[in-house]
Amino acid sequence: MNEADVKEQVIEEEHDFTVKNGEYVEVKNEEIEQKTENLLENEIKMKADEFLEDVELKPKESESKIENKMPKNYSMLKCEICQDTVPRNLLKMIRTEDEKIVLSEIFEVKGSMGKTTPYVCLSHIRKVISDNDGKLKIPITSFEHHLRAFIRRNKYSMNDSKSRKRYCHVCHTSNDCNKLYTVSSKSVRMVIMIGCILRGTHSIEQAIPFITANLGFACHSHCKKSIDTIFEYLEVRNVLELSWCSVQAMGSLMDIVKKINLNFTEYQFIDACRGLVLKSKTF
Repeated sequence: MNEADVKEQVIEEEHDFTVKNGEYVEVKNEEIEQKTENLLENEIKMKADEFLEDVELKPKESESKIENKMPKNYSMLKCEICQDTVPRNLLKMIRTEDEKIVLSEIFEVKGSMGKTTPYVCLSHIRKVISDNDGKLKIPITSFEHHLRAFIRRNKYSMNDSKSRKRYCHVCHTSNDCNKLYTVSSKSVRMVIMIGCILRGTHSIEQAIPFITANLGFACHSHCKKSIDTIFEYLEVRNVLELSWCSVQAMGSLMDIVKKINLNFTEYQFIDACRGLVLKSKTF
């Protein structure tokens, strides 16, 4: 049997040692790996802390500051006589008992004048003055005394406000504020424009901007003409007959309305007509 040269393969393993209690002690690989992981974690945490220190956190704006940046809404209030919502500058705050008694009696207002400070349209104040000024030379009844005090209190302030003018959005001419109706209701504006379309003064395209705007101004005369035109078209004499008018005539009128607003109903139109008729009585 031939001798085989057997070579011993010596595998040298690397060993790590450390000094512990004055002696060399072997450190296991698991312990080294654990220490390495701990060092990495500590290093990551330190870098994260340094990063956070470098970043300056800006304080959040308070809600009050954010609210102040929001645009302010145009001040709108409700008239206690006609129940329309109109700009504050076209209303008068009623403070005295004389004013409350007179307005309640003339416009047949029920209960709403009992509020501490109700608001009414300036046009109502002017109407009372124009209808009664100069007629009360010698007041006799209690109401006449209240009316005389009402006229004295408001006459000059109403004259000053007459000098203010606005543009009518129907005829686009300048007019005194006391001769314009501030139309906040889009439904009422629809009625006014339908009357204009039936008269031939406006097209559907011209009517849409007035109807869809947030607010509109119209001469008193346009409101009355629109009512008369609609009544004539539907062959009715007053607002009470609108619900019993010709189905064919109302259908033709609503065809025009639907071209402006597809969702506008016949009931809405009749209700808006009633509102405009009642309002026109105060002009």
